[in-house]
Amino acid sequence: MAEALEAAEMELDRRVIAREELVEALAASAAETTAVTGTEAERIAMGRGEPPPGGIATVRGS
Repeated sequence: MAEALEAAEMELDRRVIAREELVEALAASAAETTAVTGTEAERIAMGRGEPPPGGIATVRGS
């Protein structure tokens, strides 16, 4: 019984770590998306319809 309890505890620890890593990855992705969106908003506010030379173009669906 002690072995089963220990195995369950290890599995729980593994899942907690996986969840923490997922939360970190989602936070990084959200920050990147916000940065890109902010840059695009700045470009639009400056009256540029096109990205600056060497910039990254975004493709939008219709």
